Amino acid sequence: EYIQAGSVMITTNNYAVQPNYYRRVFDNWQARIAPDTETAARLAVEARRRCHAEGSVRILGSLPPICESHRPDLTALFIEEEGEAACLWYYRTIGEALRRGGVDALLAETMNSWDEARLAIEATKDLGLPLLISMEGALRDEAMKPHPHLAGDIAEKVLRAKSQGAPIEALGFNCAPPEAILTALQAVESSGVGEHLRQAGIKLAAYANCNDRKAVHDAGFDVLKFVAAGPIRVREDLQGTGYVGWCHRFMAAGATYCGGCCGCTPVEIRQLAETLTEEEPHASLSENAAKLLSASMHDSSVSTTASESELRGSIQTLFGTVI
Repeated sequence: EYIQAGSVMITTNNYAVQPNYYRRVFDNWQARIAPDTETAARLAVEARRRCHAEGSVRILGSLPPICESHRPDLTALFIEEEGEAACLWYYRTIGEALRRGGVDALLAETMNSWDEARLAIEATKDLGLPLLISMEGALRDEAMKPHPHLAGDIAEKVLRAKSQGAPIEALGFNCAPPEAILTALQAVESSGVGEHLRQAGIKLAAYANCNDRKAVHDAGFDVLKFVAAGPIRVREDLQGTGYVGWCHRFMAAGATYCGGCCGCTPVEIRQLAETLTEEEPHASLSENAAKLLSASMHDSSVSTTASESELRGSIQTLFGTVI
């Protein structure tokens, strides 16, 4: 659906293939990570083939958070308790499976912290695939306080990683309210780092979360409580063309790849694509990772089997760009 709406990048649907989810329900969770991830990659390749888009659509392999989304505190604890070697093993296993499945690039997305992003980069930088690094756009600290104004510091670290050999194609900010992501983009530019990114060939990406989650974040973002609270609602001001306006603000702030995260549908992607012209060669992204995450919490069949048929059922692909 996203390809048909105009996306020219799609992301594999393995966002919930995370150790913290898998170990809760699978005795053999470590053995399942690679085959389930490879299945997701092959399904994305199949989606592209069915749309006859082999020459025009790139497939990005998702490198998801290692221990929950929007919880830098839990991420830091996971890295401390499990050790960096275990984290590197996980990202390496995911990266190799995605490569076998046929992806064109790797996308580390909704990264909770630079430490998490650093481990994803270190584990996959020699796989021969471009890397897109996308931070959780509010840049929350371990106390869950947002600091999008510190995005310039992250950009400096991305530059350093590329100078040390990591094949980084883009720095992104995602899965946060558009207000936070715009602040992050503006911080990159105002810090002076934006020009250095361009000189290094690193693009900026932005895809915001359209859902109304303020109360959930204020309460500490407990996923189980989040799911129990009822259906996720899209912010009224971000439906349809309301969100497209934010995308144009992202592009004006320097984003080359731009679009929507959770709550963004093919309708919004089509509307965004239709507003772009050859004279404005930016991009439209659509990311659907939260749908898989939500399904894995609501429907135990997704997280307990992760079979090809179930992954195929949620192959409304995640993250796309439109030129």
